[in-house]
Amino acid sequence: MSYRLFGAETSAYSTKMRSYLNYKAFAFDWVPRTQESESELKRVSRFATLPVLVAPSGFAVHDTTPLIEALEADSPEPSATPADPALAFLACVLEEYADSWLAKAVFHYRWGRKKDQKIAAQRAIDEYFTQSPPEDRKASEDLAIETMTGQLKLMQVDGELGDVVEKSFKKFVKLLDDHLRKHLFIFGERPSVADFAIAGQLIQMLKDPTPAKIIEKDGEFVAKWCEFMTAPTASGPFAALDDLKETLAPIFADDLAAFFLPWAAENLESLLAGAETFPVTFGKEAITLAPLRSAARSFRELRRKFVSGQTLDVLKAFTDATGSTVYLLRPQRQEQPVAPLAASASEASAGGEEAASPIETDDAEGGAPRRRRRRRGGRGRGEGASGASDASEASDAGEPADEPAREESSDQTDAIEAADAGDAVPADAVEEAPAAEPSSDEERS
Repeated sequence: MSYRLFGAETSAYSTKMRSYLNYKAFAFDWVPRTQESESELKRVSRFATLPVLVAPSGFAVHDTTPLIEALEADSPEPSATPADPALAFLACVLEEYADSWLAKAVFHYRWGRKKDQKIAAQRAIDEYFTQSPPEDRKASEDLAIETMTGQLKLMQVDGELGDVVEKSFKKFVKLLDDHLRKHLFIFGERPSVADFAIAGQLIQMLKDPTPAKIIEKDGEFVAKWCEFMTAPTASGPFAALDDLKETLAPIFADDLAAFFLPWAAENLESLLAGAETFPVTFGKEAITLAPLRSAARSFRELRRKFVSGQTLDVLKAFTDATGSTVYLLRPQRQEQPVAPLAASASEASAGGEEAASPIETDDAEGGAPRRRRRRRGGRGRGEGASGASDASEASDAGEPADEPAREESSDQTDAIEAADAGDAVPADAVEEAPAAEPSSDEERS
């Protein structure tokens, strides 16, 4: 028996997972989420989110990050994880960047402009209703647009942060294009977890008029790379960091350390301090935001990995040179009450932040056993960057230990922060779709 991957062409995380399975040559059936497959999707999964990978045993998992790590550990070749622990950690950072920051750009562009909205809604209707289109198509499209644009504020991209996200995206396209002119993939001659995550988001942007024009103008090699990433193959080994840093370092210095990392660090610190809002400065511009739990959880995992990664001189030199270290290390501060990073379903319902989207999100955690989650810190990432135990990493990083609650999604997959930007299930299906429970990790976008 083979795997079954339930997904949608408009879902960045579905694209990410399908590309990875193609690369690993896993036997799987692609099951598009349609009017016909909806009942089967409900049967195999407790969550109304995409993608869903159903193992031959019938076990269903949503969250792409721990899922890929588990598959990497079980089937190491062809590897999507650099053996060099410094590169393995940097790949984790870029994966997190894609899942929590680039995903905001996808959502912002797709649902923030009328032309893009209309095309996205039409596409969603066409893909979902394959046999029996809605009687009033325009009403269905309008409702899809109304529902998704209502998420812009929850995603925090309806105002100043949306402008920042646009600026970051335009810079990233140019920087990534410069890098891909010299390297087939981000870390050399084979794709990494970072390639799958970033390509998953950019492939979506190529479907929408506004961001597609940006990529076509400044990302010639990015566009070609996205096409190749639908079913990539390795042509050689991962490169050494010294051979990559000429064009890799600017990506971190000029984009991640200027936009994503300051936001992620301040978001985490504000939650740990129990703050209701926090200011974050991008260059000379300061804006005030409300903290998002999922982003805090997934970024906390990066900091824990970076603690042990500090033993790697080459990694520390790279993060120092790119201005990233200050965000990856938790700042020293006086003891303050710690706000829990896990919210119950009742808390999510009352507070709204982790309420599930009525139409779709990206990768809600599907109840995977904790033993699978623990693989994030060890197997498949390289001992130097992530081999320390969770307890020692939490202690070193000054973070509270994980609560013994069910694990959360590392793809920031709750409807608020991480509604998958394109997977808008039409209104006819929304009424019947089960409400997605808040992910135990919230969004990784």
